[in-house]
Amino acid sequence: MEPLLEVKDLATYFYTDEGIIKALDGISFSINEGEILGLVGETGCGKSVTATSIMGLIPSPPGKIVRGSILFKGKDLLSLSEQQMRRIRGKDIAMIFQDPASSLNPVLRVGFQVAEAIWAHLKTPIREAMLKAVELFGLVNIPDPHTAVNRYPHQLSGGMKQRVMIAMALSLNPKLLIADEPTTALDVSIQAQILSLIKILQRDYGSSVLLISHDLGVISTMAHRVAVMYSGLIVEQGRVEGLFQSPLHPYTQGLLAAIPRVDEDISELAVIEGTLPNPINPPAGCRFHPRCPWAMEICKSKRPAFKAVKPYHEVACYAYAD
Repeated sequence: MEPLLEVKDLATYFYTDEGIIKALDGISFSINEGEILGLVGETGCGKSVTATSIMGLIPSPPGKIVRGSILFKGKDLLSLSEQQMRRIRGKDIAMIFQDPASSLNPVLRVGFQVAEAIWAHLKTPIREAMLKAVELFGLVNIPDPHTAVNRYPHQLSGGMKQRVMIAMALSLNPKLLIADEPTTALDVSIQAQILSLIKILQRDYGSSVLLISHDLGVISTMAHRVAVMYSGLIVEQGRVEGLFQSPLHPYTQGLLAAIPRVDEDISELAVIEGTLPNPINPPAGCRFHPRCPWAMEICKSKRPAFKAVKPYHEVACYAYAD
């Protein structure tokens, strides 16, 4: 059975006065039906650009998808017109953005904003769409949904705004839900509620989810598979259990080693030396080699290809070459 979403060799560049920013430089991954794929990595590695590339929301100029394909149900989204993409956004592929406060219109009632999406795609009468919005608000555990639909964004807390965004994303039963850092700026208890809600709704609706986060703890409890990004590239991917128990790439190992553990008594946390490379002028070969304790001569000149080291576990690293 073919994947619901298959991204192949996707490259997205931004053309600036300083030079060409290679935000994505050839990433490939897939998501199966009913699956949650976690996409992790440091800030600036290209996670959000991956999401906006799939949604067809790269601002042009300065951004441009220069190569690759994004196959959704077998159809290449990059071959579609803007009008065709509008029919897919929200209905087939929906997105929860990082900051709900900036994603909601401050002068429109939140219930109308959810109902408007239903009306735009299904041509449902606005009164019926508002009733659907009330139903959705109840589904995402917004208290007193009949009253809440008439509130403005500034009258809601951060957690409630995020629930509105989830209600909007689920309003048309999308096949694929992209959640881009959905718990950013929320306190820990609200984070747990939002993540639990996404998982329950994914299970009940049968949607696939691309969950983007820099929090490995979130990914370990939410995802079925995980892809690790570094400087615009995916360096390792596999099933969550295998990758977290036996990480292969030195970058992944460094990320996991930096997580504090309650069962260990250590004086200081492990760190990955150095900083992310300049996306305008990234190092040749493996982009992690300036920070890598395993770096070899070949790492400095030739980019490593993906290799299946274990079942369902791939890594791009010369340490695992034949």
